[in-house]
Amino acid sequence: MAQHDNDALRIALAGALSLVIALGIGRFLFTPALPGMIADTALTAVSGGYLAAVNYGGYLLGAMLAMAVPSHRARSAFWVALWVSVVSSLLMGLSETFLPWAINRFLAGIASAIIMVNGSALVLGALPNHLRARLGNIHYAGIGLGISIAALTVALVEFLQGRYPFMWFSCGALALVFMAFLRVIPALPHASEHAHTRVPVNRKALGFLIASYSLAGFGYITSTTYLPVIAKQQLPGLDSAAFYTWLAVGLAAVPANLLWGKLASHTSERNALMMALVVQAVGVSAPAWLPGLAGLVTSGLLVGGTFTAVVALSMYCARQLAPHAASAALGALTACYGVGQILGPVVTAWLLESRGSFSPGLIGAAVALIGAAVLLMPLGKERF
Repeated sequence: MAQHDNDALRIALAGALSLVIALGIGRFLFTPALPGMIADTALTAVSGGYLAAVNYGGYLLGAMLAMAVPSHRARSAFWVALWVSVVSSLLMGLSETFLPWAINRFLAGIASAIIMVNGSALVLGALPNHLRARLGNIHYAGIGLGISIAALTVALVEFLQGRYPFMWFSCGALALVFMAFLRVIPALPHASEHAHTRVPVNRKALGFLIASYSLAGFGYITSTTYLPVIAKQQLPGLDSAAFYTWLAVGLAAVPANLLWGKLASHTSERNALMMALVVQAVGVSAPAWLPGLAGLVTSGLLVGGTFTAVVALSMYCARQLAPHAASAALGALTACYGVGQILGPVVTAWLLESRGSFSPGLIGAAVALIGAAVLLMPLGKERF
């Protein structure tokens, strides 16, 4: 491998570590930690859903702020957001009441969106064209790796009979370690405006992609917020059920981008994205039609094996549709995804309160994912 390609690989690995910190830990640690927080405090599954919605509100605001960041400030915003993510995670262990948690989750949401938008623009923009799709998959694999790390850390804390604060402190400390490692990797360069042939933004295709991605945000979020809670509810006698289901999400997510990327190379990004959304719909709804550990693990594997791929494929397509306005396109995509994520936990919490079951929320989320796949049909079979 040439030196230039080695440098590109190091940039992709740096991006992966940033997503471990911001999303795997800063954002998704809340999911496996939620059952412990419910057991140790006055938090309930319903109020936990509202707390998740606050985080996704921050994600929406962060996406809009990221779009306003000038290109020469993108790396500074990226690093500030990384520190906010780490500190807000550590502070989650210092409270037992809703308001301080909500403030920290809101800040974590802002940080995760900025890292997703500006960080992804930096990473993808620094990669050569012939490696962008492959190394971009390594970048987004950081989400699954972070989820796995968070799940294993929570399991270790529970095994040692520690309470939920130790989950946040331990993962926050890990994030600090990863930050130190991230600094020895070469700085993420800015995307060059001259790296592409000038082409206009494909606004029609981008509009369909944004609409699809909005429904995808609504559809996947029920599982990634509530799956361990559903596991505790369905299998109260199996203490490790929540751990196995969430670990399945993380482990399946690590290789998922590479596998879906390979499929996209043989068909098209649009077709791969449609298939991933349909598979994810099956996974999200699995606990509703396949009760017990089998349904929970099936859900974890199928959701984990698709949701980061949906992100990666959608982000890649958006950048190809708007190569000279990458931050704006990724920001618009992320903001609309954020709207779906805000609505998902709120709707599911309302259905849980009124129906007494997670099943209606899971089925509704699956329908939204099928709708997301249908919205991609007008784009045709051509590659983005």
